[in-house]
Amino acid sequence: MESKQQLLELIGTAEHSRREYLKRLFQYVPDAIVKAMSCKTFRKKEYLIHAGYDCTTVYMILSGNVTGLDIQKQGKAYYFMDFAKMYIVGDFEVFGDIPQYCASIYAAQECRVLTLSAATYLEWVRHDENALFLRIKNIISMLTFEKKTEREWIFMNCKERLAKYLAASYEHKCRKNCERYKIDKTQAELSDRIGYNVRSVQRGISALEKEQLLTVENGKILITEEQYQKLKQYECQC
Repeated sequence: MESKQQLLELIGTAEHSRREYLKRLFQYVPDAIVKAMSCKTFRKKEYLIHAGYDCTTVYMILSGNVTGLDIQKQGKAYYFMDFAKMYIVGDFEVFGDIPQYCASIYAAQECRVLTLSAATYLEWVRHDENALFLRIKNIISMLTFEKKTEREWIFMNCKERLAKYLAASYEHKCRKNCERYKIDKTQAELSDRIGYNVRSVQRGISALEKEQLLTVENGKILITEEQYQKLKQYECQC
């Protein structure tokens, strides 16, 4: 990165919430840190981070979204961050003094990111009170939300988890004036997301369809605005 002005121009291309956060985060960033940054684009499904690899780089996301992947015992995959508007990834390990990345993270869609070496990132935030405060505040907020969601998740059956996931998917990806939103996940992918086997997911989809909370056409799940509102009501009753 050549200058702070170039950095600000790149941040200006980010979507609103990220743009405002990154502008405040880099308010007092030194020129030497800016010059150490690079801008990179990741294609859809390309990995930013691989679990078990050395923690060498921190990624600050300008556009696009990422998904986390954690391989559990017996090869079971656990996906997370599907709907999170992530600002920075790769620095949890930096703050925890953990030498290797704990989970894999890949681009859910094309992502444009700023990169900074882990060592340079740590040196910067140690001396920039504003950046450190904003980042720790963001981390605590995310962890609190995740723990609350996990506690709720534990007591939900397959149908309830599926309804919650589909409602969140609609909220996150459906654009305004969209008559029907098509879920792009297969039944196997939904199974991985909600933690139930495919047969249970199939039964959950059938049950929700009978209650007119979704529509299935040609094997794809479709959700209207009205069905989304009903899914939200159903979620509140769980």
